[in-house]
Amino acid sequence: MSFSWRSGRTLPPEQAVIFSQKASPSASGKMQLRHAMWVWNTAQLLTDTPQVDRLVSAAGPPVNLTDIYLYVAPGWWEEKGASIADLNTRLHGADIRVWALDGDVAYIDNTTAQATFLQSLRDLGGFNERVPPAARFHGFQADIEPQDTSDHHGYFMNGMAESKLAAPQRTSRDDHLRNWLAILTQTSNLTRSYGLEVGAALPFWLHDYEGETLTVSVPSPNGTQRTSVMELIMPLLDEYVVMSYNTIPTTAANFVSEQAKYASDQARNGSVKMTRVLGAVETAKGIGQGVSYGDTPGKDSRTAVLEDTNTIESGLARYSAFGGLAIHHWAAWEALAP
Repeated sequence: MSFSWRSGRTLPPEQAVIFSQKASPSASGKMQLRHAMWVWNTAQLLTDTPQVDRLVSAAGPPVNLTDIYLYVAPGWWEEKGASIADLNTRLHGADIRVWALDGDVAYIDNTTAQATFLQSLRDLGGFNERVPPAARFHGFQADIEPQDTSDHHGYFMNGMAESKLAAPQRTSRDDHLRNWLAILTQTSNLTRSYGLEVGAALPFWLHDYEGETLTVSVPSPNGTQRTSVMELIMPLLDEYVVMSYNTIPTTAANFVSEQAKYASDQARNGSVKMTRVLGAVETAKGIGQGVSYGDTPGKDSRTAVLEDTNTIESGLARYSAFGGLAIHHWAAWEALAP
């Protein structure tokens, strides 16, 4: 496939999740489905009570939100801490778990940005220790993605399969991926040290990048070996959110199925605690037709999104680690037609 973590590609029939009948839940260990939503306009919400009212109202049926990923920038813990505590309390009153959310590609390899980010995680722990239980965060979600951007390029080599990389390019990608894994590992360790769950929003293509599994060279008893990046990330997280952005439900489900199957198999084998795997849908405008519901004629409504999310959930119900879906994001969701 051509490079795009928001790819609008479809899959051939032999690779498609079959929706002819809903899979039966497993006899035990089944995840209770969660419905989450990213909220990026936190600064606006903190001074806009009517919008908070609308968010709480929208969280009820038929959306039935259980979790919100609430953006909190480094430096806000002192400046806006009291207002954040009030907002959390309001959301908890609606039976919604609240996760602090932050992310920037600079956190991968910019030491100054990393230090600021890690201090913010410590501030999150301190915040939870200071405030009443009703105002506390349930966890932290990282939104740190590895692909090159216009401001941060020449590291990942977008659009190139691993087998096509020249030696210097492979070294660059490996170094970049190891740095990414390192910051995710630090995030996991620090967040869990405060008794919080840790999650991350991740590209759907880690197991299938240009037709190949994305791997990285890591130490092994015999020197080094190439290991799946997805498999290295999975045990770091309590919640693995796949950015499965596509307006065709079967395609979106297939973007999640490999991760959900892997997590289910690992837990069934007793090797690790089961990581909760969620899919996600995009609703913002300007992302691309077929990728975002906000850009797709005939599907640019909240009703269409919810119809498709029900289909996606049915198709993934066979996997015990499948834990639900997340909507990106609140401001875009509110702007959609009913």
